[in-house]
Order: sequence, then structure tokens, then C-alpha cells
Amino acid sequence: MSVDFVILAAGNSSRLHSTTPKFLHNIAGKPVIRYIIETAHECNPTNIIVVTREELKNDVNFNDVTVTVQPNPLGTADAVKYALDALTSEYTVILCGDMPLISAEHLECLANTSSDNALIAMTLPLEFQHMPYGRVVLNDGKFNKIVEYKNASETEKIISLANTGVYKIETELLKQYLPLIEKNTESNEYYLTDIFKFITDVEVIQSPDYEAFHGINTMQDLTKAEAFVQNKLRRKFMENGVKLIAPETVYFSYDTVIESGVEIEPNVIIGNNVKIGAGSRIYAFSHMQDCIIAQNVEIGPFARIRGNSRFADGSAIGNFVEVKGSEFGMKTKAKHLTYIGDTTIGEHTNIGAGTITCNYDGVKKHKTTVGDNVFVGSNTTLISPITVNDGAIIGAGSTITEDIPSNALAIARERQTIYHNGAEKVWNKKKR
Repeated sequence: MSVDFVILAAGNSSRLHSTTPKFLHNIAGKPVIRYIIETAHECNPTNIIVVTREELKNDVNFNDVTVTVQPNPLGTADAVKYALDALTSEYTVILCGDMPLISAEHLECLANTSSDNALIAMTLPLEFQHMPYGRVVLNDGKFNKIVEYKNASETEKIISLANTGVYKIETELLKQYLPLIEKNTESNEYYLTDIFKFITDVEVIQSPDYEAFHGINTMQDLTKAEAFVQNKLRRKFMENGVKLIAPETVYFSYDTVIESGVEIEPNVIIGNNVKIGAGSRIYAFSHMQDCIIAQNVEIGPFARIRGNSRFADGSAIGNFVEVKGSEFGMKTKAKHLTYIGDTTIGEHTNIGAGTITCNYDGVKKHKTTVGDNVFVGSNTTLISPITVNDGAIIGAGSTITEDIPSNALAIARERQTIYHNGAEKVWNKKKR
């Protein structure tokens, strides 16, 4: 059985009150629409066609889909019309681009059913029966019609079966009946649900999994979906041997990779492209993205890591340290109040408190290289580009502007001057 998938992503997202369309908002670091596309791919369709607006086509033009444009937002039936030329399979599965939690199992159940035409209806829990979903009306257990909530009678509004907007339709019937759908006089839109006025032999697949069909229409919806995905990620990591002291306060990205034996303290945020090796510990209130952390590494508390940074085994980043685009060698440490940017540091090197790499001159970024077994004293400023070779020592409070040879001692600060009894003179002057 050959199946094409059509994903509708042309809505205006007006209820979201955001300049970013709902399909492009991130959940755990991934755009909403990518969740649907990747889930669709798990079902091995012949084609995946995304219908969107002109201004969004570049944002959804992934190399694994075909993109078509709906010129004007005239409803779901009108949107599907612009996918017809790309359909090549016997059957078409149609779903919305704002349901990131739908699973491949749901879609496979629909796509592989023996019925030529089918839809998924979710069973609404009692506390959600006031929600304005269209209702699926059955007659003696068989499909009768779909009625929009605003057009439903009081009896129909208490029906627990709600329309998910996920359909399987025989492609020839879709092409035959789609042009016959009339514009709704109230909304001036063409509703895809009206195709079931012509196609009545429809299997209704009932699902109790209400959360799986959670659509993104408001910021509250987006927050609920984020919470669902984060809880799923937390369970996965804990089941794989990651210790989360306060799981509800730790946030991951969809592509986070963590080995077993890692411990993560409360209020940690892990952005995209992060890998953490076994035995490492991430202390509270740290924020990381785009970094590779090897084994037995310490990060934080209150650390900020970004920009393709790498940390070898046994290295340590302490409190209020920011690292950007840098590499730390084995057992190298920067424990306090430090900024390291665009820097490569060797093994067994100590970066003292208050050290700053001045990597930006206002126009370009410059590199700093620090060798093995280097001791950088506290409150040191390294003016990039600069190289500190193996075994060098930098005295505290130095501003370094020239390369330092191996095993050299560098001190670059003003000589201290002491005026005996000078403090008494200053205080007396202030009291006048």
C-alpha cells in the first residue's frame, strides 16, 4: 500500500500572538513542524508534502519534503488542493503541522488500516469536554458526520469523540471531491471536514491518547507541549542511569546525549548539540549549548558554556565562568569568575580567578593558545592573539600582550608604590 503524507502548515497562528508562526516555534530546541515531519518519515511514506505560505516556504523547505504554497489562507480544503499535483500514491494521509506529540504508532495505525478512508478521533477526558474541537458523530457505532463545535447542538457538544484533523483518504476520491467543497459563508473558508459529506464509508479509529493530538494554537499550548517533551526526556535519561536531583528544574534539548553515571543538579539548562560523558557532574544554575564534555568533568555552578567548546577528561569549569568556542585539555581548570573565548588550552593547566581572554577587537575575533602545565595567576588579562607556551607562569594581575616562551615567568603590572602615613593625610583632607 503506497501512502503520501500531506502536512498543513499555512495557518496564520493568530491566536499565538507571536511574530513567529506556530510551526516554527521550538520545543526542546526543535521546530514544531520537524517533529511532525520526522514522525511521518517513520511510517515510510512515498512522499511528504508540506503546504505552507509563501513567506514561510524557505523556513520549511527541508531536503526531505516537498513544499507547496497556498497563496491565500482560505481553509484546510483549499490548502490540500495545492498538494494534489504532488500526490503519487494510492492513499493520502493528511494531518496538521502543529501536532508535535503525535506518534508514529498513531499514524501507522491509520495508514495501514484496511479501510480506504479513515480518521482518528480522540476520546476527550471529562475535564476537556468543553474544548471547542469538532465532534465525530456516530450512528450505531459507524461514522455519520463531523460537526464543528460552534455549529454543534447541545447534545452534540457533549459527545466525547473529538476530531483530530488526521485523515486517510483514497487519493482518487480526494481529487474527485475536493473541488466540490463549498465555501463556508461565515468564515469564507473551505473546510476539509466537508469532504465527508461525499465520503461516508469511513472507519473511525478511536484513541484515548488525548495528549498525542495536542495542537499548538496558544502560548499555553506551546508550554504544555514543552512540558510533555521535557518530561519524556527526563524519564529517558533517568532510566539510562543519569541522576537528576530535581528533574522538574532541568531542561534538555531533543539532541542531548548523556552517558550513564552523570549527575545534574537543579536548574540546569542544556541547549542544542550537547554531549556529556560518564562520571561528569553539572552543578546548579549552569547553561550549556553546543559543547562536548568528556568523562569526569565538572561544570558550574552558574557556568555558561557555548560556541563549540570541548572539555577533555577531568577538566573543570567553576562558578561564574563563561567559555565560548574553546578547548580545555585533560585536567585543566578554570574555577572562578573567568571568561575564556576562542581559546585552546592544553593539559594540567590552571586558569586563575578573574582571568579574561580579550578575543574581540571590535571588528574581528582572535585566538589565544595556552600550553600544557601553565599557571595563569588571578586577574590576568590575555590580549589576543597570543600564545602562552608550555610550563609558563603568569603573575597575578598581569596584562599580557606578547607571547610567553616555555617555562618563562611573565609579570606585567605597575610597580607598587607606598607612601608612609599617606592614608592619614588623605583622611584628614577628606574631613575638611
